[in-house]
Amino acid sequence: MLAQKLTPADAAAIAKRGRKLLRAGRITHRDLVILDCLLWSCRNPVTGAIVVSYTALCRLAHVGRATVAAAVARLQALGVLSRIRRRVRVLWHQGGQQSRQAANAYVLHPRDHSEFRPGTVLQSDREIHHVVEAPAAAVRAAQDALARVRAARSAALRLA
Repeated sequence: MLAQKLTPADAAAIAKRGRKLLRAGRITHRDLVILDCLLWSCRNPVTGAIVVSYTALCRLAHVGRATVAAAVARLQALGVLSRIRRRVRVLWHQGGQQSRQAANAYVLHPRDHSEFRPGTVLQSDREIHHVVEAPAAAVRAAQDALARVRAARSAALRLA
């Protein structure tokens, strides 16, 4: 899981997904605030890396440490982000060493655009193709009936 630079569309899609999860009751408003802080305040816009401690998130979001921990766990369970635990090896002057917890790194996962559109999106180097599924039989019958009505109206206008 490497840090990826998010496009503005990807960042907006993540924010939109957070709002949808909030409206659906799957996250709380505090979880959304934590996601918003990670997305807009903690993410490096050049590299896309997010390295932030719980203490910094507490200060940014004005919530407690347990709230941050619960929000990160909930967002991770929903697949919105991944947490990368980082360790630092500290060397002592007499040859000893110790491993300590460093600030976590996070990777945000933008969903495929198919979550927000009915068709699948395929992206090549220079083009984006929207693949729309064939309409159901009832929809196709309604489209045919509408086409017949339009044809009848245009024929009536030509005769008049």
